[in-house]
Amino acid sequence: MSFLAFDTQTSFTWHPTRRTHLLHAGVAIFILTIAPMALGVPHTASALLVTSMSLACLPLASRLPAAGAAASLAVAWFAANSPYDLGGISVVLPWGLCIMLLGRGLRRDMIYVLAFATTLSHLSAAPTWYLGLIQTATFGVPCVVIGEVIRHHRLQANVAEHERRRKLDQQRRLVVSELHDTVVRDLSHAVMIAEQARLADPHNTHLNQQLAAIITPVRTAVEQLRRSLKAMSTAEGDDSLLLLAASPPPPLTDTIRAVRETLAHRDAHLTTQGTDLLDNPSIGPGVRQQLVRIIAELINNAAKYTPPSSTATLTIEADDNTLECMCTNPIDPDHPTSIATSSQLGLIQAQQRIESLGGSLHITRTLDRWTTIFTIPLRPTPQTTTK
Repeated sequence: MSFLAFDTQTSFTWHPTRRTHLLHAGVAIFILTIAPMALGVPHTASALLVTSMSLACLPLASRLPAAGAAASLAVAWFAANSPYDLGGISVVLPWGLCIMLLGRGLRRDMIYVLAFATTLSHLSAAPTWYLGLIQTATFGVPCVVIGEVIRHHRLQANVAEHERRRKLDQQRRLVVSELHDTVVRDLSHAVMIAEQARLADPHNTHLNQQLAAIITPVRTAVEQLRRSLKAMSTAEGDDSLLLLAASPPPPLTDTIRAVRETLAHRDAHLTTQGTDLLDNPSIGPGVRQQLVRIIAELINNAAKYTPPSSTATLTIEADDNTLECMCTNPIDPDHPTSIATSSQLGLIQAQQRIESLGGSLHITRTLDRWTTIFTIPLRPTPQTTTK
């Protein structure tokens, strides 16, 4: 049983350790030891019993805040309204609990209810109401101020720690994104060119041996890097890759030109339609950058798996509300695709980028063709309100 923290971005709950609970128990024992001599607690069995019960609420509140606060308040009311002198520790101890509970970031409404009830106990026990207010001002107000100061500093430390972790996580995901968009893709492209050279001159034994000496270690390096990137992207606390890379992508025209040059070695082609629609003024710079990365990923994948003497197609269509892109390429059913030169993060990353723009991705694969279609809204979808 415990108070619950407010569910807001500026709330926090400081969780004490076992050592903290033991420290509170030690403080309670120390105060009980010096109470008869230094704190004016009467040397009577009833006074020592009530003081012991009140101080026992300190470690209890450390472990179970709600139970400890309620017990301390009950003892304070009993001591304040008792006709006997039971000492002042039990009456003012709830204020000390207010410091502890505020400092831990627990719910303010519950804590201030405790403070208000403690104030009422002072008013009920004092001969006049203003003497009760004086007691509250003397003990309660400083305790509440101290608790709020501790709460504020812990909150700031908590926010700073979250920000530090967020930046570290962002840097890690930037590395994953950049490695995928540069190193993995370039190595895969190098392997593809070497394979094409082997196919172009299969009878040149010396050349094939040299190319094999290059292809094998590069392919191994790409596979190792692929596993490392997947491990980094699925680390604990991370549910997605970073959607924006550290540097802007190359222009889409350059990517299309490079893909066409790659396909030309296999007597294959890439046809495009509607790429000028990306210059639509309704597409903001940030969305355009995301679209360029997504489309570049799709046509690079198409270039990897398009067989010789065939054609891959990129088609973009748009109206006032949505943009739709389709990338399709034939595949050779007799030569299944290999994942050895792929990071396997490209389509996952593209899907995450598309979903971040409010769109959807659909992939269809048949025996001889691979088709990828994504749609994104160009305008925010109006939210419906219910009454």
